[in-house]
Amino acid sequence: MRFNIAIVDDNLTDTARLKGFIHNWFSKGNHELGMLKSYDDGENFLNDFSAGKFNIIFMDILMPGLDGISTAESLRMIDNKTLIVFMTTSREYALDAFSTHPFDYVIKPSTKKNVDAVLDEIVRVREAIEPKVTLKISGKDCTFPVRLISSAASQGHHVEIILTDGRHLLSGMNFYEVEEVFSKHKDFLLCNRGVFVNMSHIASQEEGVFIMNDGTRFPIKIREKLKIKAAFAQFLILNMRTEL
Repeated sequence: MRFNIAIVDDNLTDTARLKGFIHNWFSKGNHELGMLKSYDDGENFLNDFSAGKFNIIFMDILMPGLDGISTAESLRMIDNKTLIVFMTTSREYALDAFSTHPFDYVIKPSTKKNVDAVLDEIVRVREAIEPKVTLKISGKDCTFPVRLISSAASQGHHVEIILTDGRHLLSGMNFYEVEEVFSKHKDFLLCNRGVFVNMSHIASQEEGVFIMNDGTRFPIKIREKLKIKAAFAQFLILNMRTEL
């Protein structure tokens, strides 16, 4: 599994300490650390944040200006899947933070034991429930969480896979083979000939176009426009029900 992680904490000493524990955990080689970014306040973090950018956010609750809970509330307005781990000197704020659906809490100052336990549990939960797809990349079978795939588009004899972390990968599979894999997952929508989009990563739609979170634009097939838009609307409704 590959993880992008953010740390939001105004205490630079605590941030450096936590970074050390995170690097140590990933040094075991079982999982890959992609991006590890730190922010010294909630406002700076939100200015740089977009849905799907991070898998895990370690968030200090007590910060000057925009505190951790307020930051998490704003985050949840645009991303309800990123895991939030609150950093706090006391669990007395747990009730206030409940509405942001945190994954866990770590008491400050953090310890290697506590950080390891949180990361171990995140992997355990993700491996148990997360849907995945297996695609052939550079001649090898590679397995990706569905949530990590933003889109797939036919490129001649290959299929370009765009991931939410910005990577563009070329699959040696033809589009019909990719379609057979993607059609088994409700998140993917065939929006045009040779183009699949992950509906979880559609930022908006204009007349005849889906705009993804990364800014990529995909035209909607004109002849099936009503059917495709209805499928997207149904997906949004079902997701809202799941999150209630």
